Amino acid sequence: MKDTEERIIKDLEKVLKAMGLALVEVNASMVKQIFQIRIVIYKPEGISLKDCEQATKVIRPRLDLLLDSRNMALEVTSPGLSRKIKNPGEYAIFKGRFVKILEDGKNEWQVGQILESDGETLTLAIDGKNKTFRLDAVRKGKLDYTMENGGPKA
Repeated sequence: MKDTEERIIKDLEKVLKAMGLALVEVNASMVKQIFQIRIVIYKPEGISLKDCEQATKVIRPRLDLLLDSRNMALEVTSPGLSRKIKNPGEYAIFKGRFVKILEDGKNEWQVGQILESDGETLTLAIDGKNKTFRLDAVRKGKLDYTMENGGPKA
């Protein structure tokens, strides 16, 4: 299914970008002769139900042609509030958002706002200072919505 996912990404990335959306993730599987396709989209202002509906209307006919199949279950969704980061490219997609990362060999999460990521390094604003991490030394990462809009309220 990796090949199918790569074909879907290649076909949809530019189309979604033209709609102001970033393609975050594609999962494809075959269950009882039915393609199960799950697509995660993102934009900095947040994803609405209408965004998912519009993306679905554009994506479905393209996938019908690409997969040469009418037997398809398609789910288009947002990344959610506390998404686990699944690949280094996601840090660039989520630039400006807050994230928690756990480095190899460390037990405490670092929390900061994503300033920059080039696929090899990640720069976060942490307590007013910029700190750069090598992504190959980051064990886990996830979005941290609790820090949005000024952080947790007492």
